[in-house]
Amino acid sequence: MATVRATVEAALREIGVLAAGEVAQSGDVQDGFDALNSLMDQWAAERLQIYVVTRTTWTISANDGQYTVGTGANVNVARPVFIDHINFIDTTPTPDQEYQLQPLTEDAWSKIAQKALTSTFPTYWYYSPTFPTGTLELWPVPTSSTLQGVLYAPQATAQFAALSTEISLPPGYSRMIVKNLAVELASSYGRAVTPELMQQAMDTKAVVKRANYRLSDLSIEAAALIQGNRYRYYYDINTGP
Repeated sequence: MATVRATVEAALREIGVLAAGEVAQSGDVQDGFDALNSLMDQWAAERLQIYVVTRTTWTISANDGQYTVGTGANVNVARPVFIDHINFIDTTPTPDQEYQLQPLTEDAWSKIAQKALTSTFPTYWYYSPTFPTGTLELWPVPTSSTLQGVLYAPQATAQFAALSTEISLPPGYSRMIVKNLAVELASSYGRAVTPELMQQAMDTKAVVKRANYRLSDLSIEAAALIQGNRYRYYYDINTGP
């Protein structure tokens, strides 16, 4: 595993700032460190740059449908940019039963007239990406006191704490970071990015994104179904999305 310092120096060699075996000056290393963390921050907003989905649980309080999401918040996890699923667990039966909720778009949430409507269990969820913590709404507002919430969210790699930090990431990330960091640093040193380096940077990102792609279950919107008779529904390829 390479350290952050070694990774920065490898990127500087890619653009000819350092010769083979040469050690970078402290100012160059610091600039590279800052640029690397800037890249990690941007990649946190690219879904296919994220390789892991975490499962986080929290307590759903009766008659409370709103929860903050973020470090130290009601749902104590790094504030997600993306959410894959929101479920709830009913702890009354043995064993516990986990149920999946349906997501609401911004438009759908805005059209709900009775946002304070209650029910024993929620059916839908809506996430507002407020900052520094996100805001999660459950609807209808659950009244049961035996529920736990479950959040499935991609968790991006955190920014690096120090130059001595060892970079331990899945296959493909090491080369991707070096090549893309080199592209990021080139203009600061007045170096032109060669077509070869640019292609390598794009190719390494593509490799990582292919590795991070996950299959999902096929779903069909109810509006895309047309009634064939009183018992069966058919999907119409002419009107489907």
